[in-house]
Amino acid sequence: MTNVSSKRAKERRRLTPGEVVVMAVLSILVLAVSFPVLYALLNSFRGYADITKDPMGLPTSLDFGNYVTLFQTTEYGEALLNTLIITVGTLAILMALVPMAAYGIERVGGRTGRWIYLLFIAGLMIPFQVRMIPLVTSMNEIGLYSTLTSVMLVHFGGSAAFGVLLYCSFIKGVPREIEEAANMDGAGRLRTFWSIVFPMLLPVTSAFVIIQALGLWNDFFIPLVFLDASSAGTINVALSRMSGLMASQWELIYTGAIVATVPSVLLFAAFQRYFIKGMSIGAVKG
Repeated sequence: MTNVSSKRAKERRRLTPGEVVVMAVLSILVLAVSFPVLYALLNSFRGYADITKDPMGLPTSLDFGNYVTLFQTTEYGEALLNTLIITVGTLAILMALVPMAAYGIERVGGRTGRWIYLLFIAGLMIPFQVRMIPLVTSMNEIGLYSTLTSVMLVHFGGSAAFGVLLYCSFIKGVPREIEEAANMDGAGRLRTFWSIVFPMLLPVTSAFVIIQALGLWNDFFIPLVFLDASSAGTINVALSRMSGLMASQWELIYTGAIVATVPSVLLFAAFQRYFIKGMSIGAVKG
């Protein structure tokens, strides 16, 4: 009897041909995604001569000298701080204004709010390359060019439209009766939103923060355009400057890439559950 049950259990554990194909495709995708990171990690422990002589070789020891050299001889530390300031500062502005803007459109604006909503949607359709030269000219005229403030403002303008679109779709699902009850208790619009409505938007807030944080942290083009050579730039700009026409500091480039990747991985790993929940709720609402 025991042999029969164990045989049946083995038969149940067999994968179907479709599952085998799915697992094979997933394995290939995982390998394709993880290989560049693993390659950079291994080369971050190797010297310039070893990398140029044998690019696909393995490190002979765990030498952290490249990590020390990266921060001592380059402007990577300042670039890392600039990236952190831009990411945190832009997120603070977005979270302070975008949810309230969406709430005003959905609950206060009425017909005017619908037109404002359409203007935000239209902002999503204009490529950054079209707005780039007027923005650079404007920032230069008001004295903000080549400052972190200009980068944060440009990022805010590009992300606000997406945030309003996302929050408006979620606020529609918040029962008006809750807000009416708070109003009867003497709470104003501002207190009602931050004390009652905003906590109910935690899933979409988590998803929005993760999407924007990863985008801000990894952005290259906007800091490259709005920060001139006198600034250390951001991490990606600093890494690009290590690559020249005649020679490139490959050992430092790989090391800097690994250092830049760690915060992104930790952020997504810490809030993955909230991110998936927010996206799944958004899919159902859509």
